[in-house]
Amino acid sequence: MTGLSKITDKILDEARRDAAAKLAEADAEVARISAEYAEKANNITAAANAAAKGEAAEIALRARSGEKTLKKNALLETQSEMIDRAFAVARKEVAELEGEARLDLLTGLLCACLWSEYDAEKQREALYGADEEQDEPFIYEVLLNARDRDKLGARLMESFKRRIVGKDMGDLPERVRLSSDTADIEGGLVLRRGSVEINNSVEAIFSYLRPRLEAEVAKILFP
Repeated sequence: MTGLSKITDKILDEARRDAAAKLAEADAEVARISAEYAEKANNITAAANAAAKGEAAEIALRARSGEKTLKKNALLETQSEMIDRAFAVARKEVAELEGEARLDLLTGLLCACLWSEYDAEKQREALYGADEEQDEPFIYEVLLNARDRDKLGARLMESFKRRIVGKDMGDLPERVRLSSDTADIEGGLVLRRGSVEINNSVEAIFSYLRPRLEAEVAKILFP
């Protein structure tokens, strides 16, 4: 399982955990709004009956229409808040992973990113021929935040090399270095190739995943 799929699973798991409690709160709020507007509509109808039944019916209809609109808006607001919470809590959990879990996530992200780069190199070679785009093969630098570099940097490079044993990546693994630079990110990594940076930070991953997962999260929260 890659680091990206683990993050995806964490987002969906958080949505499942949060659904029952939040839906109960939403139901209670809708019930409160319904009772409030039903009382208002009844009061308006009773008062208006003394003057004109036709006018009373129209006033009551408008009141009930307002009730439906408020109920819908309350549900939409609750849904939006729940989706925001699912992503926010999952992001916080990922950013605060420790020890082996954090190392495993970083390894998965690095492997996935470098496999993608290897495929891109092969495609460039097929299109332009070997070594026509540059004199020397690309060197890939791995940038972590300062804390991860100090605690996990060396272990990440070892874990990456173990993970790709038996995989066909040509000489690319020998061209991967842990950068002396650090990145201002919550977690994850940035892969630098010359002047190009590939952002696999936690922040970038969640920005990428949200529009792709929001509908699925909504289905879990509001079946």
